[in-house]
Amino acid sequence: MLESPVVPSLLKWGVSPHADLVYRTLITFGPWSVEHISRSLEMKPRLVRSALDELIALGAAAPVHRSSHERAEDDRVWSSREPAQVVSLLQDRHHHTALARHRLRQRLTRMTYPDIITDLARLPAGAARPLDGLTRTVDRLMELAAAERHEHMGMNPEPAFSSSALKTAAPAERKMLARGISILSLGVPASTEDESEVHDTELRFHGMQYRELPQVPGKMIIFDRTTALVPQNPSDRTRGMWEVVAPGIVAELTALFLQQWARARDPGRDWSPPAHLTPRESTILALLARGYTDTALAARLDISMRTIAYTLSALMDRYHVSNRFQLGLRLGAEAARQAPAEETPHKPKGE
Repeated sequence: MLESPVVPSLLKWGVSPHADLVYRTLITFGPWSVEHISRSLEMKPRLVRSALDELIALGAAAPVHRSSHERAEDDRVWSSREPAQVVSLLQDRHHHTALARHRLRQRLTRMTYPDIITDLARLPAGAARPLDGLTRTVDRLMELAAAERHEHMGMNPEPAFSSSALKTAAPAERKMLARGISILSLGVPASTEDESEVHDTELRFHGMQYRELPQVPGKMIIFDRTTALVPQNPSDRTRGMWEVVAPGIVAELTALFLQQWARARDPGRDWSPPAHLTPRESTILALLARGYTDTALAARLDISMRTIAYTLSALMDRYHVSNRFQLGLRLGAEAARQAPAEETPHKPKGE
């Protein structure tokens, strides 16, 4: 199956699902009226007008010159700006916003670790042990993850993760989710160097819960609320981590994590396909909507291009459409009608 031309998604730049859907429609079919867009997308005129207002503010859409016989507001015809121009405008806006956010985060995250972390070296023998260096830390992390039975909590102050780091972590996290482990991941807004988008999208559709804060106290990983890993030196990750097993200290770290988790929110910046789709279907569709090609997805998700083609072909048959764009419009309209549901962490099994 040949790849269809990519109609760029504006969702990654913070544009709402309704505005993104209207933009894609105008790009594909040319100038349309509110009434025509509303009827074709099965979207209420009020939502179409709101989406157009958002696109106008972004410089992504504009009204076509009105003829003398047009009287009603909905008679006006709307056109879209060329994708390359719109993406360039959004990139500039994103760059300035990300730079300001990064500078703010640098100021806010110059925090000292709580005493329960900085005093670990003074704990009695057996309460905590050092895992010196990255290799020993990663090996032990994999051992602990493989032994988990209920819950995995991760607090990450890093604004960016490399592809090599993600490649190491991905298999273990997929296995945890497949075993029914509850994964709670707390992070900070991503920087422009972050490469975790595909990885995070896949895991979230498989059940991982993710939330963000402008800053978090520090790095920590908690396994089944019985063992915790924290850095030996927060400013030098190569030093390795402490493995903490003292029940009182682990309980304090868990309480700190849950306190931060309660304050955090899911960023909600991505379009989500309808909830009845499988995790694989949702992952492929969401990433294709952001502009990834079949080739890029196959490499990042470690699946074949044939699997992607079969998945999309089955969806087109299910929705009675003949191409990817028609499928995107149908799914986009269906997803836009879904009421957002906020995720809440559940208690580990056995509690």
